[in-house]
Amino acid sequence: MKKLTGLPQFVAVCASRNLTVTASELGVSQPALTQAIAKLERQLDVVLFDRTTRPMTLTPYGALVLEYAQMLEQNTDSLAENLAAIKTGSGGMLRIGAGPDWIHEILPVAISDLQKDHPGIRVNLTVALNDDLRRKLDKGEIDLFFASLTDDYFGGAYHTHILLREYMHILARTDHPIHQGGPKTLAELAGQSWVLTGYDTFGRQLLRRLFGQYEVDLPPPSVETNSVRAMINILRHSQKLGFLSHAHANAYPEIKMVDTTTPMPIREGGVVWRADAPLLPVAERLLERAKEAISARVDRLG
Repeated sequence: MKKLTGLPQFVAVCASRNLTVTASELGVSQPALTQAIAKLERQLDVVLFDRTTRPMTLTPYGALVLEYAQMLEQNTDSLAENLAAIKTGSGGMLRIGAGPDWIHEILPVAISDLQKDHPGIRVNLTVALNDDLRRKLDKGEIDLFFASLTDDYFGGAYHTHILLREYMHILARTDHPIHQGGPKTLAELAGQSWVLTGYDTFGRQLLRRLFGQYEVDLPPPSVETNSVRAMINILRHSQKLGFLSHAHANAYPEIKMVDTTTPMPIREGGVVWRADAPLLPVAERLLERAKEAISARVDRLG
């Protein structure tokens, strides 16, 4: 069916059931209004008004078209309201990506606080490693993502904003023999069995730089995984070493930090978005809530 014309005029006539009155209200001539209604009837191939009655009454076809036109008006109003909510940051869908470190506390608190103040905001949350998150951002599948920012590959195509700085740690089960005795050197740690994420992931890059700085070869892991959750569970159930953030170190009682003679590196975490796609107001609101959650965590942990 071709695009319908004359629906606004039809709805106006339905309100008064009088062509003369409606033409005056719309500021058009009665013949022009009559032609508009007749054209709509030809498009639909039905008669909309019973013109033998005074005032005119709707035919069953006309009643159905009126219902459709009113529903269309309501949907248009709803669309306008939803667009306004997105513009003001009080509604709409926010598609977020996040590295595993961010889902322990920061983002759950930030999202909850945001939706308490703005119940119209909906969130779609994807948890993955940086490589996958960047691919999704490039494809437009997410609007922004929270992750570690010390990777080498965030160039001019992206904007980044640092939200936190925290130590990375070498971790092992609480009953791992590595905890016995004094602090361990990197050479001693290199002789252990490791579980790590992929070669190009943030954690692996940082750990490789740390060992390289002291001219110690980082051994290949006995288990390599693309899942931080899998790495944590392997650490919890084996005698291997892993390399994770301070947030992970405090989240699982079965594992703890290995005391080392070498200072551990600091990771910078924050948010990434495409340079050609500015953040929506709703995303900016989430960033403010994330900053508040991070500040509260720092105050609590000292």
